Amino acid sequence: MAPAVIVVGAGGNLGPSVVRALLAHRGDFRSVAILAAPEKKVKFVDFESQGMELVLGDYTDSNSYKGFDVAILLAGNDIMKFQLQMIDAAIAAGVRHLYPSEFGVDISQGPFLSERYFRDKHLTRDHLRSKAREVPGLCFTYIIIGVFGETFALSPVFGVDREKKEFYFYGDPETERSFSSMADTARYTVESILIPLEPGKQERTLRVPNGNWKVKDAIKILGEIEGVQYACNIKPLKEARELQEKSRQSGDTSEELAFSLKALFGTPYATVPKPWDNDKFSFAPMTLKEMFKSFF
Repeated sequence: MAPAVIVVGAGGNLGPSVVRALLAHRGDFRSVAILAAPEKKVKFVDFESQGMELVLGDYTDSNSYKGFDVAILLAGNDIMKFQLQMIDAAIAAGVRHLYPSEFGVDISQGPFLSERYFRDKHLTRDHLRSKAREVPGLCFTYIIIGVFGETFALSPVFGVDREKKEFYFYGDPETERSFSSMADTARYTVESILIPLEPGKQERTLRVPNGNWKVKDAIKILGEIEGVQYACNIKPLKEARELQEKSRQSGDTSEELAFSLKALFGTPYATVPKPWDNDKFSFAPMTLKEMFKSFF
């Protein structure tokens, strides 16, 4: 029987791309739905008119997940701490395939095991493994993509100041990083639902970045598309760590996480380790130039 899929966090950065990818594969699923709080219904009426079911409820209430086989959790930083409750509610309702909010770098690498930015994601992984030992047939998939091109180019979080046409980077700009588009990540996610896990496996990691590019080349490509040249301000990686610690001591969690992310982007571990799994899917991902052009 075709699975029924529900998306939590469809209004976030990646959410609309995942919804569009589900609609494109609508015929492969028994049903596709968005879980939303009643007061947020208006945000999704266009998707509802295209064939998405709207489930109005609480993401920590098991009733919200009844009738669904797969739950894609797109929890952002603001609700990441509630992801364990989402998982428990989904499992209680009968969901047996979970996509936790990963969609980034491979946090199984040693330096990331104690990284503040990923604390809640590690708690989620531990919780899923514990639940998998208790619940027969429960499985979960991690989607590893590196850094979203949209976040790099359109948000100051990775150092791009589009207003001043300046780029601030902590680390070596000659090193490569893995970049991905939200549209392609969504397609990988949705297609992967239709690829069964290996027999006897409950945990699956799919490494599917669009590709690797040097940081200096990424900012050059962005400038070429905009018709400008970004002024690059390169700083030592340790400076980001010092600012992260200063923010922690002052109690500014938002700034602490921001500098944690900037520091992570400066390390080689922001590059997705090979082998990759792109060849298991039906399409070729966009290049970085195509990616940047798609949202300008």
